[in-house]
Amino acid sequence: MRGRLALWLRAQIELGVFETKADISAFVLNTVLVATALATATYLIAATVLAYFDLLPYSLRSAISFGGSTTLVIAASVTALLAWVIGMAIHELSLSRAEFERRSRLDPLSGLFNRRAFTEAFSQTGENGFFVLFDIDRFKAVNDGHGHAAGDATIAAVSQELRRVFLPAHLVGRFGGEEFTAFIRSEDRGDCLLLVEEVRRSVAARRIEAGEGAIAVTLSAGIADRRDGRSLEAVFEAADRALYLAKSLGRDRAVHEDEGEELLAPSRKAAGGRRR
Repeated sequence: MRGRLALWLRAQIELGVFETKADISAFVLNTVLVATALATATYLIAATVLAYFDLLPYSLRSAISFGGSTTLVIAASVTALLAWVIGMAIHELSLSRAEFERRSRLDPLSGLFNRRAFTEAFSQTGENGFFVLFDIDRFKAVNDGHGHAAGDATIAAVSQELRRVFLPAHLVGRFGGEEFTAFIRSEDRGDCLLLVEEVRRSVAARRIEAGEGAIAVTLSAGIADRRDGRSLEAVFEAADRALYLAKSLGRDRAVHEDEGEELLAPSRKAAGGRRR
């Protein structure tokens, strides 16, 4: 019996049956109706049997009139109280579980999706778009020169700019350390570049309080196309290569995966000229 009750309670929590006070009220009403009907029927059957064997101290009519109404009031009152307590308990457990699940999907410092949650959300969407890998330039120098509190403030500041630019229509998360990701739900490359540039410029213009002064940081970004069901591993590798190129070319810039040959061409020509 206890095992069945535990399974039933778990099912109610997982189904979200008691999300609002109206759900609890409906549960109480249904429980009271069922309980009072069962209690009244049981009393009437018992009274009839006792009357048949002449075991009632008073007439069956009196027993039904007085005892039936008394049974109805007691059963309704007790059942309503118990049902309300159970409903409120399940409601609180449901809220606690929902809050725990929400927090388990968020990075505590940035408030963005953590890597697991971002990966799940990205995998569940089959839309085409652009995967962007951001990295804070020279972040180690921030930690070494200003302390880890300044590093945390920098992570929080960059996260705020990412949330501001990438509205809920897009996905944005922190992959770990100073690395952030975004999935832009758009097939227009121009729109993608505008959003990435807005983030990059807003971060560069922001001053972050660090101890006795303020610091400024920049972002580099690598962009890869997500098309035709391309996997997260494939787009991540492409974006990571583009990010590495952005870093190699001086940081504080965004590079698309298709731009590699074009951007490297001048340096290759210069290298060839020097060899000659």
